[in-house]
Parts: sequence; C-alpha cells; structure tokens
Amino acid sequence: MFLAALLLIVAADAYFILTTLADLFPFNNVREAKRSEKLTEVAVNGPILALPALLLVWASAAGAPVLAHAGAILELLALLGGLALWWLPYLAGVTMPWATAGTGETWAALHARTYAKTVIVLPRRGDRPRPNLEHMILHALMLTAAVCTFAVATTL
Repeated sequence: MFLAALLLIVAADAYFILTTLADLFPFNNVREAKRSEKLTEVAVNGPILALPALLLVWASAAGAPVLAHAGAILELLALLGGLALWWLPYLAGVTMPWATAGTGETWAALHARTYAKTVIVLPRRGDRPRPNLEHMILHALMLTAAVCTFAVATTL
C-alpha cells in the first residue's frame, strides 16, 4: 500500500505539471497562458502537491504515522481546494471568491473564455461552468492518493 500511495501522489503531481506546462489542446487550455503564468503555477503548486510524498517517505523511514497523516491531510486539503474551485460552481452555483483573483473576470466568464473549449464530459446544468476532463482526472488521482495515504498512515 505504501508504494501505491507514493506512486499516486507522484503521479498526481507529475500530471499537474504536465497539464500545466504542455499544450495538449483540446484536453487542456494552456496555449492561452503566458509562459511566466505557467511557470508560476508550477512553482507555487508543484511543491505543495509533492510535499505529501516527502512526508509519506519520512513517515515510513521514521516509523512516524503522524507524518503520513499530515501528508494525507495535505493531499486532502489540496483536493478540497480543487473541488471547491471546480465542483461547487457546477453542482451548487457557488463560486469561490479566490477563483479568479486578480483577473477582473468572473469564474463563469473565465471558464467560457478558456476551459469551455476543452474536453468536458459532464452534462450542462444551466449556464454553470463544468469541470473539464483534465481536472476530473487530477481530482480522481488526488482523492485516491489521499485515501491510500490515510490507509498507510494507519498501518505504520
């Protein structure tokens, strides 16, 4: 289970980095982003997504389940941020205030301009922005990583 948790955390981080830096249109929308924006997103979020893996390895080496729990909680918090950003607008029509910080746009307008042109498999719910497949896969990886990491933490 340790190896599965570790690989899932690393896979989620690598997937995030790939989909942030590489133009895979229509799977993602990074062709519209400036290089500096992409690099800033990876520089800020990449280490946050990698930290649970480091905590898990440290926990295993030290026999300290609290570190594995901390990694699982961090993975879960990152996931909850993504779910709040993507799923609350779709399911409940609620947009997080930080969703478009500094852009001067609403989440609906930003989504329509960028993400709406990517692969989306969910049905429409009125005019609400829908999570795209790229982010659905990322969220699934993160959720699975968090569950596996919690499972490992209970066995250390």
